[in-house]
Amino acid sequence: MHQDNAQVLYFQQIKKLLPPHLNVADEIAKVLEITADSAYRRIRGEKQITFEDLLKLSGRYKLSIDQFLNLQGNGFIFSGKLSHSSGNFIEQYLTNMLKEFDFIRSFNHSHIYFLPNDIPPFAYFQFPELSAFTFFYYMKSLLNLGELKDQKFSVKCLNAAHVKLGKKVQESFNNISSTEIWGTDSIDSILRHIAFYRDTQAFESMEDILCLYDNLDNLITHIEKQAELGFKFTYGEIPVKNSASFRMYYNDLITGDNCMFAEMGISKVTYINHNLINFMFTRDEEFNNYTKATFENAIRKSTQISMVGEKSRARFFTQLRKKIRTQKEAIIHY
Repeated sequence: MHQDNAQVLYFQQIKKLLPPHLNVADEIAKVLEITADSAYRRIRGEKQITFEDLLKLSGRYKLSIDQFLNLQGNGFIFSGKLSHSSGNFIEQYLTNMLKEFDFIRSFNHSHIYFLPNDIPPFAYFQFPELSAFTFFYYMKSLLNLGELKDQKFSVKCLNAAHVKLGKKVQESFNNISSTEIWGTDSIDSILRHIAFYRDTQAFESMEDILCLYDNLDNLITHIEKQAELGFKFTYGEIPVKNSASFRMYYNDLITGDNCMFAEMGISKVTYINHNLINFMFTRDEEFNNYTKATFENAIRKSTQISMVGEKSRARFFTQLRKKIRTQKEAIIHY
């Protein structure tokens, strides 16, 4: 591949990553600190970019230099941010998630494919008590925050700012069409966390535990209603038919890994969960094509329970509610 052709293709890759309302030449000019006219000449291949320019652009847009140089390798470039034990962990976590969803939905066409191993944290944000418990678990058990060592959880200790920001994340996600493949084990993770904290007496009261079970039951009912209608809407609000579509599949053979794949116009991004609470993402074309093919294969081997398959849908959600009810009844006798 000639250098000028490779350069043109490189800038075409950058263009794919930008929301439609942004001008690629203006964005390149900002990154390289040059004029828009000079940026256009580089984009058209009339002026070769320097190695320093390539480093700046690749760092800004997380693109592989190997691809630009037409090198074949087995590596894939992933980007992301690591969660740390700090007082503003929740704000950072929510803000990063909001930025990703806002970016995805900024495209005229966007769609998310999700294979959850457990209920995604952003699904809890319509139920403040559930999201508060989830973050309490993250900070106490995963990040090992010292100040939470002897602290117990109470649904009364809600942070208004966190609740408000969490709802923004949920609203942003609700504006993106999605396809999700669930199994009956998708609910097991949070049930284990509640049971563990119950057994280690990490709740303030019995009412706190029962409140979580009730909210979890309400969440499952809400997801079931979305599956029935085939589109998303906010809990407690009237469904609007022109909302983002929601396709749901059931598969108890394939174990979810919380992988998320997003299509944005002609661009693609794969998000991979790691270290339990962190995500990293890649825009590598080969990796994303492989991921999409994997999702398509999983969908073919799954049972659709959104809009159609009423009997299968009812059976699936009945199994989830049975798990909640079994633990709830056990805690009442406990």
